[in-house]
Amino acid sequence: MLTNAHIPIVLLLLFSINFFAQVNTPIQADDQIEKGIEQMFQKAHAKSLEILVETQTIAKKNQWYEQDFRATLNIGSNYYMLSDYGEALQYYLQAYQIAITHLGSRQEMTVLNNIGILYFQEGDLLQAKKYFFKAYQKATQINDEVKVGYYAVNLALVSNKMKEIDSAQVYIQEALPLLQDAPNVLLQGKMAQAEMYFLKKQYARAEAISLNILPELQGVSQVENKVFILLVLAQINEVQNNLKKALAYTIEARKTQLGFENRTEVYDYLSGIYGKIGEYEKAIAYKDSVLIASDSLNTFRNRKLFENEKVKFQLQNYQHELSESKEVLKQERRFFFSIIGVALLSMGFILWGYRSNLIKHKQRKKIVELELAKEKIDHLLIEKQLREKEALALLEQERLKNELEVKNRKLVAKALYLSSKNELIEEVVQSLSKHTEIASNTQLKKQINDLKKHLKKDTQWDSFFTHFEEINQGFLDRLKNKHRKLTSSDIRFITYLYMNLSNKEIASLLNITPESCRKRKERISKKMDVSNTIPLHAYLSNI
Repeated sequence: MLTNAHIPIVLLLLFSINFFAQVNTPIQADDQIEKGIEQMFQKAHAKSLEILVETQTIAKKNQWYEQDFRATLNIGSNYYMLSDYGEALQYYLQAYQIAITHLGSRQEMTVLNNIGILYFQEGDLLQAKKYFFKAYQKATQINDEVKVGYYAVNLALVSNKMKEIDSAQVYIQEALPLLQDAPNVLLQGKMAQAEMYFLKKQYARAEAISLNILPELQGVSQVENKVFILLVLAQINEVQNNLKKALAYTIEARKTQLGFENRTEVYDYLSGIYGKIGEYEKAIAYKDSVLIASDSLNTFRNRKLFENEKVKFQLQNYQHELSESKEVLKQERRFFFSIIGVALLSMGFILWGYRSNLIKHKQRKKIVELELAKEKIDHLLIEKQLREKEALALLEQERLKNELEVKNRKLVAKALYLSSKNELIEEVVQSLSKHTEIASNTQLKKQINDLKKHLKKDTQWDSFFTHFEEINQGFLDRLKNKHRKLTSSDIRFITYLYMNLSNKEIASLLNITPESCRKRKERISKKMDVSNTIPLHAYLSNI
């Protein structure tokens, strides 16, 4: 089934249409909010947050509740786009408090929808549905049909994920007629409809809808939606045993420009399809690609987290500078008024004193600024060095892990090849042995005996065992010392488990059924006194 990364959710942001330079009126505050939103979509989050925080401060001071609400909401949206969902939720809750205290249902439902999106991205589907439904109720109460359609699409998408298919169908049927003037959201509603029919096992209807909207999914903005529909088509053909067609759709999804989340899922799906059609080398290769893509995703997320922390630091520094500027301004105003009072007694003396004080003030301020700048540079340099060391250590650790994984996969591929080779030889020997004339033919009997000599299962296992010890040094010694009751057959089975092979792969190597493989794993777990709450592979990885 598809992951949350592929589900298109309708995120509602508030926009402004006014353009002014100063913030002395609510209209001018709207203009600043618009500029902040523009910077946000250009991914200049530090600049966007500076503008929005300053506007929020002015709006709070002047009790401009609409502008305060919109600035606070879009500060939260900045953190949402930075994947800092905790910080985003705090600002959304602040915006919600402003909406219920000073504004109305339109603002409330916007915040409720955005909070639902946060929970959806976190995987908390119950909370996501709860907030989407609250937004949907608000839109229904004020009879805003377009917004009802928006929120009904979100409810349908989360219902699909929760396997509440009948509920999803009701929301889709309600949403589609209301979204004729909102083509982008209408397209997402049809995508939800296609997934819903797939879950209901109405494959013909799901395929027809998917093929109908596929040509509309063009351009960079539709990449995730296109991958979503291609994988729906692949799954429809897979369950109908049209594996070649399913493979074709999945390959087309791979050729689409993918993000890291999409790439991991598509590679994993390709591995499964190749496994089903018997192309095991490609299946293993794409399994390795999943690991590489996962590592790339983790690196991307770590880099994004660093960028997020950097933006927070810049914002805090900006707020500190703003506070200092206000304090300096207050001090200068007090000083200015005192100068006016004293000017009545001696204008010449005051002018001289003011000039002298202004020069000293500028010098002191310059010195302080230089010292602060130096401290800031030193701090950033040390922080950068520490992060570089940590990054290098993580990269080295991941490299070693990937090398071990690749070696184990090669070892498994070799074992699978040898196993299939022996099975073929056995079939040939059994077929020849059925002919009675073989026993009287000395030459043929000798050749059959030569074929039997190739069936060196024990020797092959010894070779496999030797290579396994070279790759995973010390594991078998630690295992035998800790669990002395294990037989050689148990140890052979455990080595396959340690390499994280599936029941199906182990069953193929040992020429047993997957069900027998599962039961054998349970017996070995009991023999090793491993708790049922701990996966056996996880236990073996810690030996």
